[in-house]
Amino acid sequence: MSLPAFPRARADSGAIAASLSIADVTLHACDDSDMPFLRSLYRQTRDDELAFTGWQEATKAAFANSQFDLQHTHFVRYFPNAHFLRLRCGDRDIGRYYLDIKDDAWHVVDIAILAERRGQGIGSALLQATRALAPAVTLSVATNNPAAMRLYARLGFVDEGEAGGMHRQMRASCR
Repeated sequence: MSLPAFPRARADSGAIAASLSIADVTLHACDDSDMPFLRSLYRQTRDDELAFTGWQEATKAAFANSQFDLQHTHFVRYFPNAHFLRLRCGDRDIGRYYLDIKDDAWHVVDIAILAERRGQGIGSALLQATRALAPAVTLSVATNNPAAMRLYARLGFVDEGEAGGMHRQMRASCR
């Protein structure tokens, strides 16, 4: 499967990335050279659930790769004007933050952070920085991810109901 390229970085991507940079984490527009890291990051986000399958490693890898391809294709096609940002700490990539900016609300398409960097406040700081800039922030969260749901609730997001499939829509008013 040939993956669609990331859309060309928007003219304001640099300013948005700089505005959202936190502590020692900087944000940079993704390009196709980031795909190996992003693929590896995606796999890591699925490792816990794949551990219960009983599948051989090759099957897990093939499944995760196909799911990454489908997710990437979906994000690029359905959010063509989004900022696709890679998180960096020093000289190391540590995550991704995909943000679709509209006049009435900014939608967090996806946030993913390497396992060894989770729980250090990076996601919270990113969402707080986003809330400081946006009129409102929306996101959807998997119903099987109660830790994320609790985090978003602590940050002021309100459950707005089903977002389709196994996801809940959440919203935080900001201004």
